[in-house]
Amino acid sequence: MNPQDMKPQREAWYRSKTFKRFRRNPLAIVGALMLLVFVVVALLAPAITAPQLAEVRTARPCLRDLGLKKTEVVGALRNPLHPKFWRAVIAPPKSCYNIPRDGYSPLPKPPSKKHPLGLSGNSYDILYGLIWGTRTAFFVGFWVMGISLAIGIVIGGLAGFLGGWVDNLLMRVTDVMLAFPSLVFVMIIVSIFGNGITQVMLAIAVVSWASYARLFRGDILKTKAQDFVDAARALGASPLRIFLKHIFPNAIGTLLILASMDIGSVVLSFSGFSFLGLGAPVGYADWGQMTSFARGYILGTAQGTPFDFWYVWIIPTLMIVFFVLAWNLLGDAVRDALDPKS
Repeated sequence: MNPQDMKPQREAWYRSKTFKRFRRNPLAIVGALMLLVFVVVALLAPAITAPQLAEVRTARPCLRDLGLKKTEVVGALRNPLHPKFWRAVIAPPKSCYNIPRDGYSPLPKPPSKKHPLGLSGNSYDILYGLIWGTRTAFFVGFWVMGISLAIGIVIGGLAGFLGGWVDNLLMRVTDVMLAFPSLVFVMIIVSIFGNGITQVMLAIAVVSWASYARLFRGDILKTKAQDFVDAARALGASPLRIFLKHIFPNAIGTLLILASMDIGSVVLSFSGFSFLGLGAPVGYADWGQMTSFARGYILGTAQGTPFDFWYVWIIPTLMIVFFVLAWNLLGDAVRDALDPKS
């Protein structure tokens, strides 16, 4: 018999039971497709908004930083063979995140051929803000979640694995952070360091890590009590090897699933702070900023006419709702696929 035939064959991921449970869940497919649409919109933001960049005068700084002329914007940003296309897609300059303003009218303007979704108050282009705001949403969600997870894993891992006074000290610090109101903490950070995306992101991350640390600590303690950990310890494995090879891989799954579900919540929180004027600066492509532009027109021009300027507040709100819903559906589906008994 060939020795290779005696080795257990690893099943392909697309044939595994976990993936079969995932693809049989209709809500999982819906969430994955919704998220895929947001990914495509974020990547192709320069191509989608190329007409606005070419026609609106206040978009000139973005064109200047990209090295493009007004007459070649659409052709360059919608041609994958053009070198400027990939620069705009992969690393666009910061000036491209500023929403162009077509005039300075205090009242919103309805959708037109030049502005398919209309203009908000102070003449900000709604389509441009929503499309480039998708990039902002992914940027904020991934960075805040990455920082929160890193802190939570370190604190929770040390507390659960070392135990004793280290566990007691770290968990008391975690309790303090859990008891601290996130809005108050963000306001303190903003008052000290000023408004800005980076300041609010760091404030949300510092507040969010505590729940992940406590959850990860519990999973570490549960995994430490398993027989295979005792067997590894009896065979003479070092504590570091036991943690990295046996405990950590078996305890991290629940935390990652929760993190995937919370990315939408992070974006929702950031949008709320931007709506209050604590996050993105005025005119920055951010969904919270877009809803902030609309708060003066939700009730319409007269009492009892709330849909006079429906395009100003309904469309940005739906973007936030669908983005958060996509992450929640995907996270629930991954949890059910990995643990069908839950």
